[in-house]
Amino acid sequence: MSELWHMEGGGTLSLREEGPRVHLEAARPDDGRGLYKAWVRGRQGSLLLGTLVPEAGGLRLRRTVSRSSLGQAGCWPVTGGNCVLTYPFPGAGGPGSVWAPEPLPERLCRDPLVKESLRGRSGFCGRRDGALCLLSAPFRPDRPFPIPVLFCLARVESRGGRPWLVWAFDLEGTPVLPRIEPPKGGHTEGAD
Repeated sequence: MSELWHMEGGGTLSLREEGPRVHLEAARPDDGRGLYKAWVRGRQGSLLLGTLVPEAGGLRLRRTVSRSSLGQAGCWPVTGGNCVLTYPFPGAGGPGSVWAPEPLPERLCRDPLVKESLRGRSGFCGRRDGALCLLSAPFRPDRPFPIPVLFCLARVESRGGRPWLVWAFDLEGTPVLPRIEPPKGGHTEGAD
C-alpha cells in the first residue's frame, strides 16, 4: 500500500508498507534558506524522521520504521507530516524564524479552558521569541478554527506560501494581545 501527503511547511511525504515495516520518504524543493527537518504525524502524536539532505536538485529524507514504533509514538495510522525550517542559513531566514512541531500545545498555557481545548491536538508548531512562547497552526478556512476560545488573539502570518495562525503566551502561560502594526502609506481619513 502506498500513500502520499502534502506536508505542512511544504513538500511531500510518501509512505509504502512492506510487511511490518513502513518506508517513509520526505521531499521538498531546495530553497536555499537552511536545514529542514521532517516529522511524521498521527492522530495521537508526531515522530521526528530527521534532516532532509540535498539530492537531485531538491531536499530528501528516507527512513524505514516499524509499524509498532509508529504506533508507540501515536503516529499509526499516519495522517500526514510536517516540514520545518529548523536552522536558517545566515541572511536566509531572519531572526526568530525557527518553528518546530509542538506535540503538547497545552503546556504553553495555564488557563484551564484553553488547556482543555488543546489537549490531545496535533498539527501545532511552537517557538520562543524572547520572553514569549509562540504557538501556530495552519489556517484553513474550510476547517474549524483550531482554538475557538482564542479567536480574537490570533494573528495571521504567511509561511511557506500558506497562512498560519499565531498566538503568543508569556512565560507564565498567559495569552498576550497581538501587536497591531499601523497601516503603511499614511492615509488619514477625512483629511483635505
